[in-house]
Amino acid sequence: MKTIYLLLGMFLFACVLSSCDKKKPIDPNEGAYEKAAVSSGGIMFDKFWSAESGFDQNDPNIATFDASKDFFRCKQCHGWDGLGQNGAYISRPPKTTRPNVAALNLYEMVQNESPQELFDGLKATVNRRDISFDLSTYDPETNNTEGDKMPNLTQILTDAQIWDIVKFLKEGIFDVSELYDAAYSGSYPTGSAAFSNVGLDGDAANGNSFYTANCVACHGTDGTSLDLEGKTLGKFIRSKPNESQHKVKYGQLGSSMVGEFDMTINEMRDLYKALSDTAAFPDEALIKGDLSLGGIMFDKFWSAESGFDQSDPNIALFDTYKDFFRCKQCHGWDGLGRNGAYIGRAPKTTRPNVSPVVLYERAQSLSPQELFDALTRTANRRDIAYDLASYDPETNNTEGDKMPNLNQVLTEAQIWNLVSFLKEGMFDVTELYDAAYTGSYPTGSVEFSNVGRDGDAANGNDFYTANCAACHGADGTNIDLEGKTVGKFTRSKPYEVHHKVKYGQLGSSMKGEFDMTLTDMTDLYKACADTTVFPD
Repeated sequence: MKTIYLLLGMFLFACVLSSCDKKKPIDPNEGAYEKAAVSSGGIMFDKFWSAESGFDQNDPNIATFDASKDFFRCKQCHGWDGLGQNGAYISRPPKTTRPNVAALNLYEMVQNESPQELFDGLKATVNRRDISFDLSTYDPETNNTEGDKMPNLTQILTDAQIWDIVKFLKEGIFDVSELYDAAYSGSYPTGSAAFSNVGLDGDAANGNSFYTANCVACHGTDGTSLDLEGKTLGKFIRSKPNESQHKVKYGQLGSSMVGEFDMTINEMRDLYKALSDTAAFPDEALIKGDLSLGGIMFDKFWSAESGFDQSDPNIALFDTYKDFFRCKQCHGWDGLGRNGAYIGRAPKTTRPNVSPVVLYERAQSLSPQELFDALTRTANRRDIAYDLASYDPETNNTEGDKMPNLNQVLTEAQIWNLVSFLKEGMFDVTELYDAAYTGSYPTGSVEFSNVGRDGDAANGNDFYTANCAACHGADGTNIDLEGKTVGKFTRSKPYEVHHKVKYGQLGSSMKGEFDMTLTDMTDLYKACADTTVFPD
């Protein structure tokens, strides 16, 4: 009997040993969430195929992603704020190039699901768009079913990458209601969003300290050094607080701005509070140029009065082909181009066509930085070495009609002078006189009337007596102006006189009255309109 018990015990022991030799099944997801990177997930929410996310830049599908980017970016359907149609994207309608915004409130959903549930949801293949679907056929009205679906992420991302997105959704997405107040009206896609109280009850002092330590080197002390979609940093934050929080934390992809991955909601609120101060972070960039020098340069940038280096080897070139380099030739003294007084100024072999751009209006619509960027463009600009002797308005005008490449000619400081003039120094000539334009460029004509409009002639006469009479005489007849008196010149060329009065007659003793206002100029014009006091 003892022998039987002994054999039974040995058998049971062997069974135990045998079971211990069998390996425990491996859970492929074990520890995956803990290993995931919230920073990578945040980057992927913006653009999963970016180099910053670690995505393989040799992947053959990248061209597809780039061509139809808004059909693959998480943020397009769910919004930077994670609120989809219920948030800032309430007014972002679909186009043939982008799908409808999701009705799902992603931020609320992720709070109620476990990491595994989120992972499983992102890996779902049912009701997902195949990566091979032809998105060029998408139309929001007639063919949106497939395009509005999420892409099949299993065809695109690894499990590790999907876990990174899960980590972002669970731990890295901000509750934007803690950053600002928002009022949403109407409904998607024609609703509207209004933001207020940006930064809520944050600490502006802490926010300014963070800004100085991390942002000022690129954005400048007042946030105006970089152009952000035509906005200063302050204006961008205040107008797009739904987006800014993501860019600050996860970076601006494709730029040198790297995300502050460990930034907390409190730190973000403090930064928002600091940037909500319009005095410290203004809507418009301070203009860095000299207004008076810019006005002189608009006339002739290489003049001695503008401060241009008179030993520059290109001055002979500029003098020989002056009308191909003077701003006023293409844009007119009035800033209206061929839509103004130069409607009848046809090109010759010695001067190019007048520009169709209404420069005055364009300058008012652009920010200083946008103007600077436009003036420093190199695309579609004429190299200064181009042989202008070959210019012919009928047969060879393409290069000659282009703006010169100002980067080859002017310093940044000089270009900022031009920007200053364009933004603050140009007159709205419709306030100085009436003009009737007939026909079209280059054979049109113009007639001027009501010179001085509703100005005060008495004030204008006082200004003339104090500043002009010594040279031009009491009645404006002492100096010949292209065969005209002061009165006749002003009445026949009111589009030009205002510039000469404010910025001077280059090469003469007549210096500009740089601080002259539009009202002062209107008064002077009104005085000079009197043919009795200022005869022809």
